[in-house]
Amino acid sequence: MRTGSTPRDFDALRELQAEDVRLDLVNRTRLAGRKDVSVYFNRYDQVSDWRLSPGLAEGRPALLVSDPADAADAVGYVVLLDWAEGRIAAIRDFPHATYVMESLGVSRLW
Repeated sequence: MRTGSTPRDFDALRELQAEDVRLDLVNRTRLAGRKDVSVYFNRYDQVSDWRLSPGLAEGRPALLVSDPADAADAVGYVVLLDWAEGRIAAIRDFPHATYVMESLGVSRLW
């Protein structure tokens, strides 16, 4: 994962996934189960036109996605994470539904 200059560590995120993790790539795809959802991170690892920072979206844990070329570092969309027993239970990723940003309250944790 990239947060500022921190290297991407998708293997660590895969390890955090629950066996029955669910993925909702809003307006595109739904997957379930650790094996199928693990490939999701491969797609993020193959491109570099984003930066992730930890934050909150309407008070929920989220990854805030911005364009590293944007000097204003505006949040383009969010990835919501639901946790259960210390594991990622669900991922809701909004890259194809950026309209939700119009009314979504977000804040960076750093």
